[in-house]
Amino acid sequence: MLKMRAMNEGEVDRVAEFISHLNRNEASHIGYCGEDSQEIAHSIRNDITDIHYTESFSVAYDQEKLVGVLGFDADIENNTAEIWGPFLKETHIEFMQSMWDRMIKLIPNQVHSISMFPNKENEKVIAMAEGLGFVHQSVQSILGFARKDVKKVIGEPIQEITPEYYSAMKELHDQTFPGSYYNGSQMIERMNDFNKVMMTSEDGLLTGYIYAEAEPEFGEASIEFFAVNESARGKGIGARLVSQALNWLFSFNSMHSVTLCVDSTNEKAIRLYTKVGFKKDHELVYLTKKFKYKTKDDKIPF
Repeated sequence: MLKMRAMNEGEVDRVAEFISHLNRNEASHIGYCGEDSQEIAHSIRNDITDIHYTESFSVAYDQEKLVGVLGFDADIENNTAEIWGPFLKETHIEFMQSMWDRMIKLIPNQVHSISMFPNKENEKVIAMAEGLGFVHQSVQSILGFARKDVKKVIGEPIQEITPEYYSAMKELHDQTFPGSYYNGSQMIERMNDFNKVMMTSEDGLLTGYIYAEAEPEFGEASIEFFAVNESARGKGIGARLVSQALNWLFSFNSMHSVTLCVDSTNEKAIRLYTKVGFKKDHELVYLTKKFKYKTKDDKIPF
């Protein structure tokens, strides 16, 4: 008999291993949750903070065997949440709706919209989302760059952004990526030894920037945002920025790969990335759903 309950602190590693196993298969893969069990466990313990994972994640057991995980990572400041899952063994896929019904009751009223990123091949989760009224926003390509290919990259010197360029970078970022998960000010605030904004300039003016995050503990990194001023396009600045980011990220001896996400319809950007040496790993379907509230405990979709 299937039993569903809240995840407890003592089973994070077990849950992470379960997610890791399913995320290695395109047909059960959910984007941005990871494939390395240690990294997944670290993310659950350290990144899911607005609503603690013991209050936002549910697990399903058949006898003593873990067969399902579903949860959410809330961003209360922005009134949003990202769904982790549903992760279910193929033998228990019929319980997907039951797990969803349980989880949706846990989402607080401060969350006005939720998103999910199932792999394009994860047909069962996509079908469930469509049945629940999720709206298809886009298809996102996840591209990867392996350390063995770093020799192909031009050795562009790293130019970290300096305070006199902060204002121009914020303006360029917020114009290029309005409403993104980090605005320009947040990226500046996040800068440290493992999160960097790099830039190019000409005659004292910012021509482009790139923001990257490194996780040397897990040997992984990501390029999150980059943009080039419209007046400076067509001069190879995009390739220079990507080269800067790769040279910095692979300066960590433990780094084995770098990933980035780009809209699958952005053929120009994909050509740039593949020319530099990135290869397509996954395609994710970006889905969203909004809520309104009639009463404190009654949430319905728009």
